[in-house]
Order: sequence, then C-alpha cells, then structure tokens
Amino acid sequence: MLCLVTALVATGCRGCLKDSPLGRWFGKSPDSVSGPGGLESSVLPEPIRGQTPQEIPELKRIYFEFDSAELLEPAKEQLRENAQWLKANPGVHVQIEGHCDERGTPEYNYALGQRRADAARMFLVREGVEPGRLHTISYGAERPDDPGHDEMAWAKNRRVQFLVYGGQ
Repeated sequence: MLCLVTALVATGCRGCLKDSPLGRWFGKSPDSVSGPGGLESSVLPEPIRGQTPQEIPELKRIYFEFDSAELLEPAKEQLRENAQWLKANPGVHVQIEGHCDERGTPEYNYALGQRRADAARMFLVREGVEPGRLHTISYGAERPDDPGHDEMAWAKNRRVQFLVYGGQ
C-alpha cells in the first residue's frame, strides 16, 4: 500500500485518484457526486444521476469562521430548520456543498470544504434525515459567492449550501 501511495505522489497523479486502486480503496468511484473542481464523497442513486441540482429558498446556507468547520449556534439553528424541511419532503436528495475563502492552498481548502460539508451532513443525520439522501462535495475556494478580496467577501465564501435533486 505504501508503494502505491509513493508511486502516486512521485508521478503527480492528482486527477486519477478515483480511478486508481487507491481511489477505490477509499470508496471513490466515477459515479460519485462530482462537478468541475469538486472533491466528491458519496454516490448518487441511479434515478438522479445526470440531473442538475437546484438551490431552493427553503434550504438556507450556513456560514463558518475562518479556518473552521465548527458549527456555531446560528448554523445549528438553520440546520434544524433545514432538517425539518427535508423530513417533510422525503423524495428529495440533497447535494451538500462545502466552500472556502481564497486563503490557503487548494488542497487545504478542498479538505476544509469537505469537513464543513461533512459536519452539516452529520448534524442533519442526527436530526433524523436519512443519510442516503445526503451527498457531500467540496469545491474548496473554486466557486466563490463573492469575488472580492476582503473580510466581507471571505465571510460570504466560507459556507455550506444545499442543492436539491428530485421532486419536492
């Protein structure tokens, strides 16, 4: 296993992880939730693959402090509301997107975005939302909500947003 990791690092095989034996070992597959620049972590069910998820006003975004995936009380309150809506709409699958501001390396920001998406997903599961309906992805800093380069812009970009697949 160590030889495989070393070989991947030595060859710079950055984009081939999900198609490699190591990627399969970590549970990645070509059918994972993915998008341009995204780091995927769960597989979509067959009926919704190929659909484009939509952000809807009923599921509100949550925001994070700098360099943190900790859910603060305002985020928890919003997640409780999101959980209630999701439980009332059982035919919906959700893509939970983790985002970061532009500070930090791409690798670090992808990992932080994934921790943020995972934190939101785990909270929703604890609130009673079926885990198979929740799919996470990290875009790191690749999809800023605000293109500015100051604290106000960065605060808007440190977020998790929820996009819906399927009927309501």
